[in-house]
Amino acid sequence: MKALKTFLIAAIASLFLAACNMGHMMIHEVESPYDHDKTIETIKANALSRGWLISKEYNFQEALLKHKQPDPGKVTLVKVCHPEIATRLLSSDDNKYVSVMMPCSMSVYEKADGKTYVSSFNMGLMSKVMGSEVGAILKHVSKEDKEILKFLNQE
Repeated sequence: MKALKTFLIAAIASLFLAACNMGHMMIHEVESPYDHDKTIETIKANALSRGWLISKEYNFQEALLKHKQPDPGKVTLVKVCHPEIATRLLSSDDNKYVSVMMPCSMSVYEKADGKTYVSSFNMGLMSKVMGSEVGAILKHVSKEDKEILKFLNQE
């Protein structure tokens, strides 16, 4: 009985710790070798060269300052879309729920250390979580993301 109780406590603690770390598993953060503006330019150029469209560039710093909020520093969201991939995802009613994650987003920001970072969803992990047709499509998106962000020298 004591062994079972110890096992259950260890299992609950492991699940709790895994859940606390899930955010770092779902979102990649990598330091950029470039400054903020050059990082954005590089992402956009790489995306365009692979047939992706730049759907939107959202400047959080500008938007928050406009609304008289404290300056968060440079934070820019780059949203990209690949029409053929979007069509594959959205052509089935069963897959339309995934539209909440579309278009794909990459965030470029500076931290207090003065360095520029890029964060993006871990589409490889998302593909495993989603499974089925959506998973297969997200696996392809994961490969595309890696190519777009290859200048970051991430694994």
